[in-house]
Amino acid sequence: MRIYDLDGLPPGLLPQLGTFQLSDGDPPQGVEFIRRLRRTPHPASDYFAVYAVEDGKLLSRVETLQLPFTGPTGSDVVVGISDVLTRPDGVGRGLARSLLDEVHRRERVRGRHWSYLWTRRSWGAHRLYESMGYKDVFSPPSALGEAGRSRQRRPDPGYRLTPERTTDGRRLERVLREATAGRLGFVPRTPGSFRTRIYLGWRKPESHLLLRRGARTVGIAHLSDDSRWNLSVNEVVVTGSEHQEPMVRCLEALAGRRSLTFQGTTFVRDAEGFLRARGYQLLAASHSLLMAKALGPRRTTGADLRTVFADPRYSSHRGDMF
Repeated sequence: MRIYDLDGLPPGLLPQLGTFQLSDGDPPQGVEFIRRLRRTPHPASDYFAVYAVEDGKLLSRVETLQLPFTGPTGSDVVVGISDVLTRPDGVGRGLARSLLDEVHRRERVRGRHWSYLWTRRSWGAHRLYESMGYKDVFSPPSALGEAGRSRQRRPDPGYRLTPERTTDGRRLERVLREATAGRLGFVPRTPGSFRTRIYLGWRKPESHLLLRRGARTVGIAHLSDDSRWNLSVNEVVVTGSEHQEPMVRCLEALAGRRSLTFQGTTFVRDAEGFLRARGYQLLAASHSLLMAKALGPRRTTGADLRTVFADPRYSSHRGDMF
């Protein structure tokens, strides 16, 4: 077995890149897609990914990101393990472990102190990550407002929700930056992140709802489900705590008699008191799980960034789940 990064892959292996996503049931992301992605502000590492190759086959892959992270003592760049995937014919052979070891080695050399990844509690990979020194640090909360509840049918006076119509993402980025100022976690988000998601088709502009107060945008809610039975949002931010209740009331008015759910967003923690008072059921955690690993001894890694996630200033939304 040999390990290559993206730029070191022999040209004859490049056509196999798209098959990784197919093996996991996702649309293919071949070499042309990756080239487009690397031209965007997407915070991919300069080597993009490492690959395990054997007998002319790409069998396993680990993609990585370089992410800004704000802790209690300042900001740093950390490693985000964005995708770990092994083809079915390579499972159980230790390929992912070897690739993760290679990523950790590379990142220590460049002076990175912390590595993070998202997984799910029920996946076998969770045990692999634990065996390599990763620790569970955070699981996103959720809130459910049940269908059929009697709610006010009109938004708070002076507030309204409107869909985003522009495609450059600048307004979304400005509001997110203002809303997460002084917060901890993967903030400030990489400039251009909304534009990249829209450009690549990962999100539609109109799935972002803008909370407007007069002429000013004071919040964002990203719709993840707008079905006949449920309205769900997985990224909710407001530029001030005074806008939390109007945001919930505006979303309730939009949901009508459907369920309204908040998933994957720390807005649930921020607005917990109001949500409980209105009869929402709250879950403190989900199957999604963030894990962290120190890439060196304590004397070289600085503050223990695993302590950030219990801090009420910690901010996390679907866009931070790489």
